[in-house]
Amino acid sequence: MATWMRDCRHFKGDRPCLPHKEHGVECAPECAHYDQVPARVLIVKLAAPGDVLRTTCCLAALESRWGTRPHVTWVTMPEAATVLEGHPAIDDVLVVPEGGVLPALAASMRFDLVFNPDADRLSCALAASADAAERRGMTSGADGWAEPLDEAAEQWFGMGLDDTLKRANETTYAEHLHAMLGVDMGERLPRLVLGAEERAAAEEIGRALGLVRDNGPLIGINTGAGSRWQHKQWTEDGICELSERLLDRGMTVALLGGAEEVERNARLAERLEGRAVHAGCEHPIRRFAGLLGLCDVVVTGDTLALHLALAMGRSVVALFGPTSMSEIEIPAPGSKVASEEMDCLGCYLARCDLDPHCMNTLPASRVEEAVLQCIAD
Repeated sequence: MATWMRDCRHFKGDRPCLPHKEHGVECAPECAHYDQVPARVLIVKLAAPGDVLRTTCCLAALESRWGTRPHVTWVTMPEAATVLEGHPAIDDVLVVPEGGVLPALAASMRFDLVFNPDADRLSCALAASADAAERRGMTSGADGWAEPLDEAAEQWFGMGLDDTLKRANETTYAEHLHAMLGVDMGERLPRLVLGAEERAAAEEIGRALGLVRDNGPLIGINTGAGSRWQHKQWTEDGICELSERLLDRGMTVALLGGAEEVERNARLAERLEGRAVHAGCEHPIRRFAGLLGLCDVVVTGDTLALHLALAMGRSVVALFGPTSMSEIEIPAPGSKVASEEMDCLGCYLARCDLDPHCMNTLPASRVEEAVLQCIAD
């Protein structure tokens, strides 16, 4: 009977491995491409694409734990799988099918470590069902609800249940993740890996749209922030005033957004009388990331574009209102900007009846100043 190197990183189980296809090598201990994995890790993160993307910052710390890169299987939802494609620290991405059925494959495998940072019941059930030598983060309790596995997980769990704790938090999401994993800080920012063809396609589309730097720096303004929180996105008046200020300084301004911003960006483009580039709202996530990567500075609320821009290494000016500024780390020369008139920031209220509210008291002059700081550096 043949000896198959099942502990090799390249082993596929149901088809020839890549070294065999490319070099004709045989699966054997003496194969020059044999890469024994030190451990197998399962990460359960089923959230929205931005939340999944920002969780990739924990991957480097796993390598430091074992001295070399473990085999990482990541379970996520269909809409988020795209942000994990091509990541060099992820070996396998399993997608939870529609209807929330648990992937039987993950439940049948043996892992050295299972990490689930989330408290939703589906994530916890999957983490609990996997055969694991060690578990970190959350698992499923006897009542079916999340059960934190240690003090670090208890802190994160409590913040999800108590808005007062969430608002008082001064620790970044990356720091919470690493604490739950029980490892020293590795990377602090997310990472998205685009292939050469994807980058070239984004550049070609950018040229076609008019995203050029011939007349000065290119500033991308992501105009939306989802619909979960009423005032998470900045006002159209604020976006227009900022755009006009930057355009008057000779910069190129691109209006960016997704499907929810189609009407909004059309209105903004009309108000700006064609001076700003309407970059379209139909781009898939990875193409959208490529367009963000063309910008010198990205101005955005606390939404997917924020995490994509950070993952693409862009300078980011992040605008905050009802959600936590403390959780997000923005490297210099980027910065966080929020209203100085409101004492209720980070309220996490889905709706707000205050007038004025946090986002219409955010002056364009302060956002402009933050953008200029990015350009100056």
